[in-house]
This record gives sequence, structure tokens and C-alpha cells, in this order.
Amino acid sequence: MTNESNEYDNNEELDLNLEDELQEEETTEEKPVEKPTESPEARYSRLKRQQEQLLKKHPELGETKTERKSDNLDYGQKAYLIANGIKGTKEIDLTNRLKLETGKDLDTLLETTYFQSELAKLREQTTTDNANPRGGKGGKNSSIDTVDYWIAKGELPPSSETQLRRDVINARLNKETKGTFYNS
Repeated sequence: MTNESNEYDNNEELDLNLEDELQEEETTEEKPVEKPTESPEARYSRLKRQQEQLLKKHPELGETKTERKSDNLDYGQKAYLIANGIKGTKEIDLTNRLKLETGKDLDTLLETTYFQSELAKLREQTTTDNANPRGGKGGKNSSIDTVDYWIAKGELPPSSETQLRRDVINARLNKETKGTFYNS
């Protein structure tokens, strides 16, 4: 029996040694392997290359990604229109509507004869509307594009009529600066 107990003790010792070795292996595997850090520029380049490779393999992924264009014109486009002689909200709205309908960019849209004819119709209609008297009881003798009309109305003309606005403001200033006495 002593031999059996001796063998049993040796087996226990072997089992303990194996457990120690397994624990050492587990602890060495748990240590994280340090990767070399990459700069943000290098990471960006790597991701961009991966994206290009993915798009080459699956071109249908690139087709589904479309940027949603805003229906409204931005300030740069509005400035471009004003520089090309398109002023006022009605004219800008017409341009935006035709741009959305045709799908053309502003450069080509402004050169089309269809746009030019629509713009001419709008301007003619606006001129006609401004020439007709407004109101109910008969027409006034004063036209809408005179300084006296806007002074009597007490308002400024629309912003599209810049010269008329200047004339109205100057007339108001002259009227206010005149004194009530004979020598002023």
C-alpha cells in the first residue's frame, strides 16, 4: 500500500505542476499585444483605400449613396442670380422652380430660351400689375412709380426699385428739413 500511496502522491504532484503550467500559459495569452499606433492621416488613408477596394468589388454600393440636394437656393447661388440681373423674390422663385423641373445647373438654365421667355413673361406681368391702380374707389392720378405716390402712401417702394427708393427717401429728408418760418 505504501507504493500505491507513493504513486498517488506523485500523480498529485504532476497534476499540480500541469495546472501551474496551464495557468502560466493562460496568463501569457491574456496579455494584450501592443499594436503600433498609427497617425490620424495614416488611418484616414488606410480607410479610404479600403473603401475604394470595396467599391471596386461591389459597385452597387456606391450607386445607392446619393446626396440629397436642397430644394432652396443657397446664398452663393442667389448672389450669382443677382449678378446676372435676376432680382426680386418672384424671379428667384421662378429660377428655382425651373431649375428643379429641368434638373439643369444655373449656368445652363440661364442661357436657355425657355427660361428667358418665362422670365420675360414674369417681368411683363409684374410691370402690368404695378401700372394698374389698386383699390376700390376709382383710380388715382398718381402712378405707382412716382415719388409723390410713395410719399402719400407713407411707405417705401419694393426693394427691386432701388432708384425710386432713393428718390423717395431724399424727398422725405428735404420735406422734413424745411422749416416752417419764411427765412429757414
